[in-house]
Amino acid sequence: MPRYRLKYIKKDTARYLSHRELMTTLQRAMKRASFPLTYTRGHHPRPKLSYGPPLGVGVAGLSEYMDLELDGEISTQEYLQLLNDQLPPGIIAQDLVKLDPGEMGLGKFINCACYRIELDSAIFSSISTISWEQLFIKLEEEHPSFKEGLLKWCVDPAEGYLEVLMRVGQEGVSVRTLLEALNKGIGTTVLLPTLVTRTALFHLEKGLITDPLIKNTHLLGEK
Repeated sequence: MPRYRLKYIKKDTARYLSHRELMTTLQRAMKRASFPLTYTRGHHPRPKLSYGPPLGVGVAGLSEYMDLELDGEISTQEYLQLLNDQLPPGIIAQDLVKLDPGEMGLGKFINCACYRIELDSAIFSSISTISWEQLFIKLEEEHPSFKEGLLKWCVDPAEGYLEVLMRVGQEGVSVRTLLEALNKGIGTTVLLPTLVTRTALFHLEKGLITDPLIKNTHLLGEK
């Protein structure tokens, strides 16, 4: 059976959906859009769908992914439009591509993610670039998982954000853990999940990061 990969956005009010609610929303929209979904066998058949790493409630996602197995081939552009017609506000299907046979599933492929955390001017005025470096050194000392889990970070005072590239999965760092550590390190309680956007998901191997959809590969640290 052909397999397809969907790229979508979850933002605005949809960012408050739990992962289970998001799964249900996407499945129902696909059924209404007449996707020829392939189902498992047994007493309780379910569509053969798989998702990227879950987003925490309140966290937006600009490049989210799911894989779906279908009973037959489809016109990707036609079904992309049909799906968008059925999705609620805040969830937008961006792209849909057919996967090559034997292509790695999302669960094994995605192992790192990029997050952007909005910061207000008061935080930037109280922390210099040098202080950010000292803060992250301290975080790694206090949280051993950060040494392997935090791959890269940068701050942009002009745009007002902190961007962090982190591992996901067993070797990763959760957004909640990162926010709690940052709040403690900065001495504030204002950093909440609603200020966080997951901007990208990648596969990292031997210093190279690869996009799950278009398969662009570049060195970690390059734009």
